[in-house]
Amino acid sequence: MGHWYLVRHGETDWNLTGRIQGQSDVSLNDTGRRQVSHLAQRLEDVHFDAVYSSDLARTHESAQIIAAGRDVAIATDPDLREFSFGEWEGLTDAEIEARQPGALSERISAGNEAFAAPGGENTWQVLDRVRRFCERAAERHDPSEDILVVAHGGSVRALAVVLLDLADTDFWRFRIHCASLGIVRNHSDGRLLVRWNDISHLPAEDRETPV
Repeated sequence: MGHWYLVRHGETDWNLTGRIQGQSDVSLNDTGRRQVSHLAQRLEDVHFDAVYSSDLARTHESAQIIAAGRDVAIATDPDLREFSFGEWEGLTDAEIEARQPGALSERISAGNEAFAAPGGENTWQVLDRVRRFCERAAERHDPSEDILVVAHGGSVRALAVVLLDLADTDFWRFRIHCASLGIVRNHSDGRLLVRWNDISHLPAEDRETPV
């Protein structure tokens, strides 16, 4: 049966400095390009029947690096974007805490899927749009096909929840690094998580990106 290859984009300068990116269109930095190039080498023998990315620069460039030399188009989809963090985008945790004490810890606490940054999305809204993407993909592709999806920390978590038919409350149980690889295998009676947050392709100096 086919597989879903789930990839988080490479590092950006905002990852490095701990700034919340959300849907701000921040590009990869040199480390991020190098990280994704290592992943591309790891996946060079995998045939992808389709490649998807969000429409933000850091994911699209990551997908381009992985898909280079392959006869497959990259389809961008805004439903694969990161959370919108509204007014918090571009801020560090310390800056948010200074402006709104306790608000960030409330946002990420387990079981608090309804809380959103001011002007941003909550977990349920991200899951809803990722479900829409998965439904469209299911209509286009046979379960025997291998599909690469390059997205963000939030949307890759959402993909895991949707593809594995997990509870919405499982969303925050997943840890995920930049340029990491997850693999979900299709089966006739469901799907199996084969690999998650795998960064074994990265040299030690490129594994330090904040999660």
